[in-house]
Amino acid sequence: MKIEMTPLLLLEMLLEYDVITSEQKDLISSRLDYFSSMFENTYKRQPFVTELIVFICEKESIKIEEEQVLKLIAARAGCEYVVIDPLKVDSQLAVKTISASYGRINRVLPMKKEGDVITLAMADPFRMDVIDQLSSTTSCDILPVVASSKDIDRVVSDLFGFKKSIKAAADDFVREGFNNLENLTDLGKARNMDDKHIINAVDYMLKYAIDQEASDIHIEPKRNETSIRFRLDGILHTIYSFPFEAHLPFVSRLKMLAKMDIAEKRRPQDGRIKVVTETGLEVELRASTIPVVNGEKMVLRILESGGFVKNISNIGFTPDQLDNYMLSLKKGYGMVLVTGPTGSGKSTTLYSTLKNLASPDINIVSVEDPIEIVIEEINQMGVNVKAGITFSSALRHILRQDPDIIMIGEIRDKETATNAVQAALTGHLVLATLHTNDTATTVERLADLGVEPFMIASVLNSISAQRLVRKVCPFCSFIREMKEEEKITLHLPVENTYKIRDSEGCVKCRYTGYKGRTAIIEYMPVTPKMRSLISSEATTDEIRNNAVMDGMLTLRESAIRKLADGVTTFDEIVKALYYE
Repeated sequence: MKIEMTPLLLLEMLLEYDVITSEQKDLISSRLDYFSSMFENTYKRQPFVTELIVFICEKESIKIEEEQVLKLIAARAGCEYVVIDPLKVDSQLAVKTISASYGRINRVLPMKKEGDVITLAMADPFRMDVIDQLSSTTSCDILPVVASSKDIDRVVSDLFGFKKSIKAAADDFVREGFNNLENLTDLGKARNMDDKHIINAVDYMLKYAIDQEASDIHIEPKRNETSIRFRLDGILHTIYSFPFEAHLPFVSRLKMLAKMDIAEKRRPQDGRIKVVTETGLEVELRASTIPVVNGEKMVLRILESGGFVKNISNIGFTPDQLDNYMLSLKKGYGMVLVTGPTGSGKSTTLYSTLKNLASPDINIVSVEDPIEIVIEEINQMGVNVKAGITFSSALRHILRQDPDIIMIGEIRDKETATNAVQAALTGHLVLATLHTNDTATTVERLADLGVEPFMIASVLNSISAQRLVRKVCPFCSFIREMKEEEKITLHLPVENTYKIRDSEGCVKCRYTGYKGRTAIIEYMPVTPKMRSLISSEATTDEIRNNAVMDGMLTLRESAIRKLADGVTTFDEIVKALYYE
């Protein structure tokens, strides 16, 4: 016998739990048909029971939220209420267990399998007929959990849309010879990339990555399948895997969008893709391919300006550091350097700084390799070695463009360093990045590149060194005492008691315990005393010790302060500072 929730049954439950009054129940009951038609006209689909009741309550100014309703349903059914995290759904299990139409009609989604138990997300946990049916077909016990009908529909559409498109594409293309590296030189010509299945699959993947706020997409060919991984808050998560037969057309479609040479599979290539989401958001993606043993690996860096360019106060500077940093920018000349290893957020700091400085009466010119994100207020120039445009040659031409501020993507060689110093000496503000570990070693690095110490002392305004750490999730974090071994690791007095934050993981943070990232920063202003030390060729240790005596927070101290403020966790700062 089929038993399912109806609007009237749900209204009775809400009345029983005192969520609505008897008068409100009668009002909603009398207008069910009218608002059901309005919902269908608005959203072009039939509403589920919970959606309809919440929709009516919203229109009638009755205070109620869908999550509140779903939690009551879960409590009545003796189930857990969950917010579906698409990254935690076992896509292979879902595709094998149900069809897309079955999932949409019954609003169910198999999420995971542990032993002989399948966890099934259901909008209506009272549908025992569905539970019995799936238990019979899978020979497993079914553990129902309650989830939003809208979430189930969205994940089913994305999951099955991608899988269906990939499967159809794999059926259309024969397997290419990618079994060893030598075969890479003998690949056939690219096939017709207008195939609708591949177009759909690529669209699904890009939309999903943007929705999940991924920073990178990795498309990696293996021996028998292709793996797709997203980088979220600095950590890679495996999202999809699909038959190897679809790898070539899938990557070729992306190469076509990035204006790469589709026929060239033996050499690394770079390109850019620009997409517009359904909400009208413009997102740029930087594409890069390299040949690996089983084919071409592609990485897409998602450069959405809203996430990439931040308010400068949200980067991670302490209030004192930010005040001094802004002061170094107001001079209008000299050199401001941002240092750190790859992936430490240097580009974000520079872009955010330039966005803050941009105004109609200032000419900002940058030379970058590559241009990571386009900002309207900046005149951006990309390095192109084939065309003879390098950092050093571009700098010579930029100086003839009447710039007020110059941004150099990276100082890599003697010529670039010399030209950058000359630009700073001639009345320009120069912002640039360097690959050094901390502020003090930056002076040594410039000297190694052939810049005279007295020149370094003359042009430097400030140096920032930074690392990125993940921020503790605000929804599942808790306060605990620091352990003795943790104090020893951070060289803190063992006899003192310290309270720090940790996390246990929840649906809001995908059970990682972290949500978002921030920078830990070592900021060194170049004072008159520091200029004197640099000119006299002081050692790195002397420069560092003098800066600390003048109040500089080292990276370690900045990290510990972030820990003490409850921004991040012990594990994160240990990872950032490379403690053994």
